[in-house]
Amino acid sequence: MQDTPNHEDSARNGAEEANSQTSVNNRNGLLGRRTFMKRLGLGGTALVPATTLLTGRTVARAAGFRGGLSRGDVAILKFLAAVEILESDLWQQYNELALGNESYQLGLNVLDGDEATYVNLNTRDEFSHAAFINKYLESKGHHPVSLEEFRRLPSSQATGSNKTAKRLTNLMQLTVDTSFYSRYRSALNPDFGAKFPQIVDLVNVPGIPDSDLPLPTDPNNGFMIQLIANTAGFHFASIEQGGASLYQSFLPKATNPEVIQIVGAIGGSEIQHYQTWTDKAGNAPMLTDNHGNTVFPQLPSAPALPNPPDGTDNATANDTNQIFATPCEFIDPNLPLCSVIRPISTQQGGAVATVAFFKDDGLFIGQGQDFLNRLNELAEEADEARRESD
Repeated sequence: MQDTPNHEDSARNGAEEANSQTSVNNRNGLLGRRTFMKRLGLGGTALVPATTLLTGRTVARAAGFRGGLSRGDVAILKFLAAVEILESDLWQQYNELALGNESYQLGLNVLDGDEATYVNLNTRDEFSHAAFINKYLESKGHHPVSLEEFRRLPSSQATGSNKTAKRLTNLMQLTVDTSFYSRYRSALNPDFGAKFPQIVDLVNVPGIPDSDLPLPTDPNNGFMIQLIANTAGFHFASIEQGGASLYQSFLPKATNPEVIQIVGAIGGSEIQHYQTWTDKAGNAPMLTDNHGNTVFPQLPSAPALPNPPDGTDNATANDTNQIFATPCEFIDPNLPLCSVIRPISTQQGGAVATVAFFKDDGLFIGQGQDFLNRLNELAEEADEARRESD
């Protein structure tokens, strides 16, 4: 299947339409009280449109960069472009509702007063990553990656969402992998076969509302929007830790110095995202429904972690404020423990593993086999990349 060069215009138009719709909704009073953004400490200058960094730049020509790209470098960049397009799509859906739906925004801000602002900035980052990688590929004479033909999933119908936009990802039926919470608090590493429990069981649950729901302060039904916001908070961290592992898995495979810079620098921002979101996820409140049944557990409540190697401090394993990676096995279990991103192996954190992770997450429910075939084709080529010697 041939990549097409019109991805950025389509993606930019869709995102701009979404931001424009949010502005119209604000003017028409569809968000309830006009001052709710200000009341929550979300000044307009903090809310940067997702497409801010996609406009006004001239594409540098190939002669402006050092050297050509190996086949492996191209495969790595094409898969990363595809992933960033997918992340831009899912984050844009979160962004529209975080900025344009008062009930959802209030639910997110229970986790942190700046939650909606951070969603907006994370969205901006993902769009910038996708645009940069595709333009870099073009500058080297390669086709950019486009997934526009697979925009076929419906949008949320809640206030704030661009209701007519077609999406690549599904946020309505998530099964969120929350094992990162235990993994990053353990001295064990999945690259060496370690398995970790789920801190919360979030199976087939929405990360965004599909219709307008009562405010989280509603005495009877406020738990509904807060449960969705809690789910989103854990999904934010889950997605970004996957991105951190993916970029690190590619670093030993890249050949061109600029590609190494791209993978390392963008991967570093994914780590920033993860650390921010894992901190906020720990603030998710316990929830009961209007019958007194627990629908979201009190944190911390992780099951006992696997026994760490002798001499390690596991006292902070269940501490919600523990946002730094615990030193763990790395390179060789006989070496000293080291605080690192984990996993980073191709098998556990590479491209094929990432597609499987997204699929298990529920993001592709409603997509066709042609879509999965396209992603897996890109993933297999990227995982096969090897650093070439001069």
